[in-house]
Amino acid sequence: MKNKLWYFEYATSETFAASCKNLHEYLEIVCDGVSLELANGPQLQGIALLNIPYTHGGSNLWGEHLSQKRMRKGPFRKKLKNSDKELSANSFNSVDLSIAIQDIGDSKIEVIGLENCLHMGQVRTGLRASGRRLAQCSEVIMTTKKTFPMQIDGEPWMQGPY
Repeated sequence: MKNKLWYFEYATSETFAASCKNLHEYLEIVCDGVSLELANGPQLQGIALLNIPYTHGGSNLWGEHLSQKRMRKGPFRKKLKNSDKELSANSFNSVDLSIAIQDIGDSKIEVIGLENCLHMGQVRTGLRASGRRLAQCSEVIMTTKKTFPMQIDGEPWMQGPY
């Protein structure tokens, strides 16, 4: 519970500070040799690279596959919003990411964009179906123009321009 309170405090302060605002101006992401157009669509303040379906205590940032959604029943069935189904401007190698399946054994990395720190909380609580699907690829190269907070497996650090 103490950790959740810390997360709440940091998320609240980050909501007002927005230290990663205009991420598209300071970050370039190349997936399998194709540069992602981060400026298209909603402005992103976070990027998640995943090779597993659940993260951060059970959040499925990639979202469910449409056939999985049809199998679910009940009044709380999540519906995909248009912003959750968006494709990058170049449609990333002409693949429809709204129907792309996340598979732990496919040797692919899912690249997901988050609009702000509340976006991940909304996915976790079911208010939104997923993050913004940006790509599914085998190789990711990220280049930063300023210092950003990053983390891998819960280990945070400040990454300088690289």
